[in-house]
Amino acid sequence: MQEFKSVPITSKILRSKAFMLIVLLVMLVIVFTLLAPLNDGQFFKATTLQRILSDIAIPACLTIGVGLLIVSGGIDLSAAKVGGLSAVVISVNIVNWGMPWWVGVLIALVISSVIGLINAVLVNELGFMPFIATMAMSTVADAILRLIATDSSGVVRAVINFKNDSIDAINKFTIFGLTWSVVLLLILFIVYGLLLSKSKFGRQMYFVGGNRLAARLAGINSKRVSYFLFINTSFLAGLGGFIYTTRVKNGGLTTLMNDQFTGMTAAILGGVSFGGGAGGLGGALVGLIVIRSFNQGMVIIGASPYLTSVLSGVLLLVALSLDYFSQRRQAKRVGA
Repeated sequence: MQEFKSVPITSKILRSKAFMLIVLLVMLVIVFTLLAPLNDGQFFKATTLQRILSDIAIPACLTIGVGLLIVSGGIDLSAAKVGGLSAVVISVNIVNWGMPWWVGVLIALVISSVIGLINAVLVNELGFMPFIATMAMSTVADAILRLIATDSSGVVRAVINFKNDSIDAINKFTIFGLTWSVVLLLILFIVYGLLLSKSKFGRQMYFVGGNRLAARLAGINSKRVSYFLFINTSFLAGLGGFIYTTRVKNGGLTTLMNDQFTGMTAAILGGVSFGGGAGGLGGALVGLIVIRSFNQGMVIIGASPYLTSVLSGVLLLVALSLDYFSQRRQAKRVGA
């Protein structure tokens, strides 16, 4: 009889993507700490950490939503545009519609959720590929955004600024010294992390992502899983748009535009397989911190924003390449 040897926990930790990302994060801190004084800046300090944590609250909403979808074998390319639409709806409500700010937030979240529902219908009922359906819905969301941002003279306003005392108070609200958005970020990662790793529904996500047909034969309602995740992704994107408006007091045509692939890159860097069926949110959080630490470090040392964008794109390609080779190794082990 063949004897199976258990893999030590320490070995599993050392080979995990989360550990590799933590090592990468430490290296980034060291490099930018050494380079920052050359540009009369500082990187290794408490305010930088607070800025990074505060900065990741918005893309974290996209990371969680899109990350769960990828685990289930789906994808959503409309999330960032839905978040931008949410920010514009809230801004226009305060500036033009004259309703209480919280009504605008509710309207924005409802619109966001409806877009997620439409994505789910396109994928599950009409047979669209998730990539095509959500890319098309991104275009639709952008058109709705521009329609709402058009003033009475027919001019599309690029940015809609507003003033609101209640939103100012929300932005300044802190819990144990942390801004409310950072606390919300931690709560979201804990809740959704437990949902994915400890619940029956989370196991169903993995089954559907690993093999949709086998999951259906096992009695799992893959459509129900898909509907929930698409709606959830758009809802979280709308929540990200709300967080954005509390920070900058506006919404515009380019709101959250650069965060779509940030969320996806963080999820894949953190171990979420682009092919579905594997990954978790703990690594995704570390991946997000790594990306934002890199961006913040580039700003502190005075690097060109175009160079930062190029290197961020390279990071996404590297993440996808590593995931591809990881899937190939996994397939070879299964075949063997």
